[in-house]
Amino acid sequence: MPILTAAVVLVGLLCVLDLLLSFGIIRRLREQNETLKTVRQQAAAEPDIALPAGATIGAFSATTVGGTELSVADIDGSRALVGFFSPGCEPCKERMPQFIEYATRFEGKVVAIAAGSEEETADMVVRLGEVAEVVIEAEGGDVHRAFGAGGYPALCLIDRDRTVLASGWEMSALPVPATL
Repeated sequence: MPILTAAVVLVGLLCVLDLLLSFGIIRRLREQNETLKTVRQQAAAEPDIALPAGATIGAFSATTVGGTELSVADIDGSRALVGFFSPGCEPCKERMPQFIEYATRFEGKVVAIAAGSEEETADMVVRLGEVAEVVIEAEGGDVHRAFGAGGYPALCLIDRDRTVLASGWEMSALPVPATL
């Protein structure tokens, strides 16, 4: 009989311990849920990384790495794919191959802006130069202002009348090239 009593007491203690641990886990999950809600609200409140759809790009003038003058007039009359990249940006490194793939299937002008010095952007310029006219520009430069680029990577799809069709920092923000 004493063994049976000890077994019942032990099972009871284990049940109480299990109940306490379950309450602790539930409390922790609720805290994480509140943190996740806060992060989502902050993400929704973040400003656009570039001009939003429907906006019109501003005037700009720049020189490509090939020495060609590039201005807003060069975009008039044709669709344009524009990407802003920075060499120190990890998301840029992840999305650049996707941008290059998209650009190979895109029918229109493709422009890439590499933010930084010639030395910093050298590798980036070589890769982007295969599919785009590349401009090296400091952050906040003329082209950045014209497109409202406020971070990296910033991707914009521009219509023939200089209106932004789509923009974002992920390739999924842009329509599939076949639908263009």
